[in-house]
Amino acid sequence: MNIYKDITLILVTYRSENLILRNLDVLKKFPVIIVDNSNSNKLNSIIDEFDNIKLIRSNKNLGYGIANNLAISYSVTPFILIINPDIILNENSIKTLFVSFLNDPENIGILGPSLYDENMKRRTNGSISYIDHLNGIKISNLYNNIPADNTCCKFLMGCCYLIKRDFFNSLGGFDENFFMYFEDNDLCDRAIKKGKYIMEVPLSKFIHLENSSSKKRFLTDSKLSIIHKISSYIYIKKNTNFFFISFQIIKNLFDYIQRFFVNLILFKFKKSYKNFLRLISLILFFSLLYKLIYKFMKI
Repeated sequence: MNIYKDITLILVTYRSENLILRNLDVLKKFPVIIVDNSNSNKLNSIIDEFDNIKLIRSNKNLGYGIANNLAISYSVTPFILIINPDIILNENSIKTLFVSFLNDPENIGILGPSLYDENMKRRTNGSISYIDHLNGIKISNLYNNIPADNTCCKFLMGCCYLIKRDFFNSLGGFDENFFMYFEDNDLCDRAIKKGKYIMEVPLSKFIHLENSSSKKRFLTDSKLSIIHKISSYIYIKKNTNFFFISFQIIKNLFDYIQRFFVNLILFKFKKSYKNFLRLISLILFFSLLYKLIYKFMKI
């Protein structure tokens, strides 16, 4: 198999032109499909000269899952590499992922690399499921004892996934009920239910400039915080029962109200504001108003 013909790189971007520019040396060697959720003229001018890159411009922010599903629907290669714009691509690491997949193609569902920050400090990627976390299972040991060999796990961060295109489609793609966040948790869950392995490959190394793929602003951060919390409730509702989600909502409601006022009294305004956003998230989820807001979302 030929890595440059058998893998399509899939990117969803929102005002991330400069980050994509950093990866052009690698992008120009593979089939690439980009969905631009910000409809940027600048990005269009950057990649217009590359015949291997297909750009899909959206007039609105489709969100992560919908945009990835759209991009993948145009792909024809056996494999797809789903990557965030804030990943610095490494050609050898893509090859390492590919070779690892070919070693056990029938059993592997999703492969991901080890992630590093800009100072080459390794972060853990593979982790437990979010439901395990809510049930009190700790992940501290994962951070203290990061494995050196290929490791099965229940969750990989969606910033970099190698997956067979046919298998991705058989799963139904990303659940489009998630605007952003937790669609990767959900995809891993469904892959495992199909009897496939989720694996981190430490010899494949990528730098992840986490939270750098859109301009950071106070309002943007607030919106992202609300979206993240809403997505967590959608995920819990999908994967648990009525009593569990009800307990989480009631517990969080009282907890957030208490924290909001206590921090306000103590003049800890940042912490108070954080809990205010959590309350907003809970109200939007419970009232289903988030569905209406997402239709007009700009981040």
